[in-house]
Amino acid sequence: MLGAGWRPRTVLVGAINAADRDIIRRSAIRAGLDVVRILAKPSFFSTVTLTLSALGAREKQVPNNDLAGREFDAIPGDEIEVQYQPIVSIPDRVVSRMEALVRWRHPEHGLIGPDQFIGLAEQSGAIVPLTWEVLTRAVEQQVAWRKEGLPLAVSVNISALVLTSLQTAEDIRALLDARGMDPRSLILEITETERAPYPAVARSLLTRLREAGVGISMDDYGVGYSDLGRLQYYPFSDLKMDRGLVARLPNDQEGRDIASMLASIAAREDVSLTGEGIETQEQWDALEAIGCDFAQGFLIARPMPAHEVPVWIASMAKAGRFWPPRAAP
Repeated sequence: MLGAGWRPRTVLVGAINAADRDIIRRSAIRAGLDVVRILAKPSFFSTVTLTLSALGAREKQVPNNDLAGREFDAIPGDEIEVQYQPIVSIPDRVVSRMEALVRWRHPEHGLIGPDQFIGLAEQSGAIVPLTWEVLTRAVEQQVAWRKEGLPLAVSVNISALVLTSLQTAEDIRALLDARGMDPRSLILEITETERAPYPAVARSLLTRLREAGVGISMDDYGVGYSDLGRLQYYPFSDLKMDRGLVARLPNDQEGRDIASMLASIAAREDVSLTGEGIETQEQWDALEAIGCDFAQGFLIARPMPAHEVPVWIASMAKAGRFWPPRAAP
């Protein structure tokens, strides 16, 4: 039994390919159905029950809404918010960079996290203008911080679906030149590189950016079995250890072994290693023990608006916890 209080919902079950999935889902929503998930065959009642239970728990924080049925080519610029989460060098505790994290200030549903709309933006094509909007804002913010005496680097998430043309590399370089930003102060975090429509093109354009000084980070490192191949194929300069693996530290022996192996691979390939999702001092200590270079997570700070960053850095320095960024040589 699903219990009382459940409003009618629809779970589509079938052999639905990627090309048809979005069309079917939108059509169902327009017909008045509340589509909450698509499951592939074979599927069982227990699977559907667990799916709805998980969605019910999530709705306590983010209400289920009609975003999936909303036709949009781009999220309105005035509804986009960018917050920043610090990334700290573990050996010397210096605040080295800020990751730009996008939020959607929806007029009906309030502030929505990226997990609720990035997938939809990718399906609709809105991911391209959204990426450029966030990238431009992050670049301009980095320049503003530098003028204030805070030479912070910025990390920006780039969907693999954006890596479709060599011109993208030239456009990014043109943006940096126009705003007066040192390419060495930008890190592009690439997720799900296996989804790049044209892997050879993606590799070429990322290589051009690396040659210009831009950092390239593999996000969610340690998930799945294709990491080593991706690491050798793309010109990464940094690897971000998946938060799910960090959460297993320090008590899970298998987790410690995997983390140590990933740290060894990063050292062998001469790339830096960043642990994300750090929430406890014990996790920090475990990552420090294996030679992890950078740390990110709620233990350090939650994402914050850009104007709060200088205040936060000053307060951390006053407390002797973390130190301000240093100018690049």
